[in-house]
Amino acid sequence: MQIVRYVILVLSAGAMVFGALIMLGVLVPVRFELPGPYRIIFGAVIVLYGLYRFVITFNRPRRP
Repeated sequence: MQIVRYVILVLSAGAMVFGALIMLGVLVPVRFELPGPYRIIFGAVIVLYGLYRFVITFNRPRRP
């Protein structure tokens, strides 16, 4: 179960990085015209979701 926990932590950290890159405009396709405020909101939602998953997984009570 420790391996699954670490995989979830890595994926949630990856989601936070992915959301930050969307907010910066790095991962937005050139031909996909997305207005700036929508790009920021979409990236922030992904960052917050990754943060939520990280905190929930990190603070989950462990079974004895």
